[in-house]
Amino acid sequence: MQAMSIGSTNKAPQTWQSFLNLSIDLPSLSSIDWPDGEPSRPKDEDTPDILAPYRADCAAFIHDCIVIDNAQPGDDDAAMATMPFHLWDAQRDLLGSMMTERLLLLLKSRQLGITWLVCAYALWLCLFHPGRLVLFFSIGQDEADEMLRRVHVMYWRLTDELRAVLPNITKDIGDEMAWEEGSRIQSLPARKTAGSGYTASLVVLDEFAKNEQAKSIYTGVKPTIDGGGRMIILSSANGIGNLFHELVEKAIKGLGRFTFCFLPWSARPGRDAAWYAATEADAISSAHHKQEYPATPEEAFEASEVSAFLPSITLWDACRADLPPLDAHTPCLLALDAAESNDTFGSLLLSRHPTDNTLLAVRYVRPYVPQRGVPLDFDEIEIDLRELAQRYAISEVVYDPMLLGQLMRRLRLAATLYRKAAPDVPLRFPPFPAPCVPFPQGAQRLEADKGLLDLTLARRIVHDGNPELRQHLANANKAIDKEGRKLRIVKRVYALKIDLAVALSMGAARALTSLASSGQAIMDYYRQRAQSKEAA
Repeated sequence: MQAMSIGSTNKAPQTWQSFLNLSIDLPSLSSIDWPDGEPSRPKDEDTPDILAPYRADCAAFIHDCIVIDNAQPGDDDAAMATMPFHLWDAQRDLLGSMMTERLLLLLKSRQLGITWLVCAYALWLCLFHPGRLVLFFSIGQDEADEMLRRVHVMYWRLTDELRAVLPNITKDIGDEMAWEEGSRIQSLPARKTAGSGYTASLVVLDEFAKNEQAKSIYTGVKPTIDGGGRMIILSSANGIGNLFHELVEKAIKGLGRFTFCFLPWSARPGRDAAWYAATEADAISSAHHKQEYPATPEEAFEASEVSAFLPSITLWDACRADLPPLDAHTPCLLALDAAESNDTFGSLLLSRHPTDNTLLAVRYVRPYVPQRGVPLDFDEIEIDLRELAQRYAISEVVYDPMLLGQLMRRLRLAATLYRKAAPDVPLRFPPFPAPCVPFPQGAQRLEADKGLLDLTLARRIVHDGNPELRQHLANANKAIDKEGRKLRIVKRVYALKIDLAVALSMGAARALTSLASSGQAIMDYYRQRAQSKEAA
């Protein structure tokens, strides 16, 4: 057999290195007669880079790719729980400031979608820039986690095609998201030491005016971005004298390094003078409406006079009396106040005093307090309310219609329910026997809150000393408008609960009319007292 060789057949075989150094001419692929035509070959220039439009343009990324929650769908969009994030002009301008300013201070009106915008910017920063660290702070851990939840849903609503070419996600838990190129976002608790020890690319302080630990957190986290990171502080106003107000005042005067931005109520498309007038009519006071929906920074910080609802909690203690247990035949009224499922739900029963029809009496008090990370179970609450109706002669249910409308509609129907503790035991209930009456939270609430104060000062309402109701009343402030004629129960600070105090206010106001005998006696009492003062 003839040996195969390269070059002259008379020379020694080449070494591997010299073999690799040889130049060998091969025929062109196009010159070969392929059986089925020339095979296709991928070319880099033929594969479009779908990320190219978004690497330097966060606005385009948000407009084309981001889908957010739709918490308030219109009548025609009842099934639409999400919507594309198409930026308004004011949002687009603010995004430009986020991308160019290291220190940004934002005073805003309510419901402008700015928290969503900040979260979308943080997501873009981490997806398109390796090694970034974003820290979220808010009023509390739950609120900071809510910001991270928004990032989570925006990321997972990206198309599969887009996520396939973005950095892979490596961690996605309650308080942290991370990607394979080293970028991550963390939500941190609102405490003094939170954030210290990090070197952050971006720190976001949300609802800063309402954060009780604002000064400590600011002092702790500001050094984490001083080496070149960014900080965004955003909030609606919460009166004067807090750190947010101080920073805004300095920024307006040109002091310090923060760039100040202000978004008025009119920044949202569709808001006009008619919209403003309609919302103002439902507000607790003109000053508070301006604080929530300001037209200027000055309006935002126009503070109402705020002081304790009761000048002294001993005034409530003075209304304590020995009361017999509520029987099954005494007419009573059920009052309910609730917020979100992660906040307290207040319930109580009121009746006339067993022996004095000029007095109202608090006969039952129960707050439902959620545990951290575990929202209230409204099915269990519904069972409790239906069982109250079986034990007592409830003549009416009064409630805040903002968040309890669905529960009230359920109460009007017969139901078979199950307690978690006994999932195999059906509990069958007839429709709730009493009418459910919504209590408007505008002018009628102002009158009710003032009426509760008057009842307490005159000792025309009695109670058995329930400590939870007492605490909610002690937590309450009263906000008075500039004319001094309107009063509303408000929280002293955000974290304190006042739901039982609000339920008591609504219940006492309705009891004056729905519990006819006691209500008429109490109204007669006040009428006689007023006539005595006029005569004097």
